[in-house]
Amino acid sequence: MWGARIAEAAARTSSLRLVTCYARDAEQCRAFADEQGVEAAASLEAAIETDGVEVALLVTPNDVHAEQALACAERGVHVFVEKPIASTLEDAERMRDRFEEAGLVLAVGHGMRRLGAARRVKELLDEGALGTVVLAEANWSLPSRLSPQAWRWYRERGRGGPLLQLGIHHADTLAYWLGPVARSFGTFARLSTPAETEDVGVVGLEFEAGPVGVITGSYVSPRTYFLRLYGDRASLEYEVDMTVWPHAEKADGGTTLTLRTTESAEPVGFEWRDPLAEELDELARSVRGEVVYETGPDEAIAALRVVLDALHPA
Repeated sequence: MWGARIAEAAARTSSLRLVTCYARDAEQCRAFADEQGVEAAASLEAAIETDGVEVALLVTPNDVHAEQALACAERGVHVFVEKPIASTLEDAERMRDRFEEAGLVLAVGHGMRRLGAARRVKELLDEGALGTVVLAEANWSLPSRLSPQAWRWYRERGRGGPLLQLGIHHADTLAYWLGPVARSFGTFARLSTPAETEDVGVVGLEFEAGPVGVITGSYVSPRTYFLRLYGDRASLEYEVDMTVWPHAEKADGGTTLTLRTTESAEPVGFEWRDPLAEELDELARSVRGEVVYETGPDEAIAALRVVLDALHPA
């Protein structure tokens, strides 16, 4: 599903051209290749060794990100990998180190900070519109009809459930807004689904700059996406009408930003953006050496650490 969204986003840029594809399911891979007008590869190795391939877009299960990315690095291929960067910090750090040694770009798909509403929130914070921020709240919930055929069914492959798949975006966005997280802690449970993995979770946050926060998420509740910041001068409510999902390019159109003070509640305007196309366009520019990719391995490892530290307290 998300592979199709990334391919569509690539088509909305002038920077990337899809050359080939590979997937575990041969029938689905052929169908995808037909839709995109490319030849399907017989293996990952064959795909990344195809003439003309400069970058691999890895839209694959978390626990194979490291082996696939490292295979690309061995062949001199730059990588865009969907979040989370990997399923363990050790794998993520190996990926970071290998790509740095090889002089290759390792870009991670933390695209939600690129939404126009998220960029506007950053501007408001920099302007001091909220005063001193003391508290942050965020939730991303999506009902997920998991089956044993899905890798996310299994706890050993998808630990943390909605927090590692969805809430990790909030971990990145909140760090972009408020600075690094100093400590995280949490609780996770399987309450409603037959799947092995957790279907609900809560992660508490302590930021280095002082604020505290919480990220929550569920695989069984109606589609929900919100962030709220509370300052000593004003609070800010950010909510997305998730009927637009999974079309991230439509998210800003379904978003409301509200700035609240003791006297008023004012809507905040912002520019609508296409976060997936923007991140892929920036990927191309980073490969050409024109820019440094915004969410590279360091930012991705920081977001991963937030969730894993809550899952595995010291």
